[in-house]
Amino acid sequence: MTDIQSSPSEGGTSESGTSPKRRGGRIALLGAGATALAIFNMSTDTEAQSTAVLILEYGALALGLFALIGGLIMTLLQR
Repeated sequence: MTDIQSSPSEGGTSESGTSPKRRGGRIALLGAGATALAIFNMSTDTEAQSTAVLILEYGALALGLFALIGGLIMTLLQR
């Protein structure tokens, strides 16, 4: 018996095993978690950070927001 797999564009599974519609939601969830952790880390600092650490923290915050917005856009466009 042969298995017929639909392509990802037809609503099937992609090579990673997740449907394309769920991928945007997972990216948005990951971005929201990263953003929440970055904000929590910045708000609970008790001493002044060095410039390099601040750059890394703001970079992580920016990437988290970028992933959150990108995941939401992907989810909305695939509906």
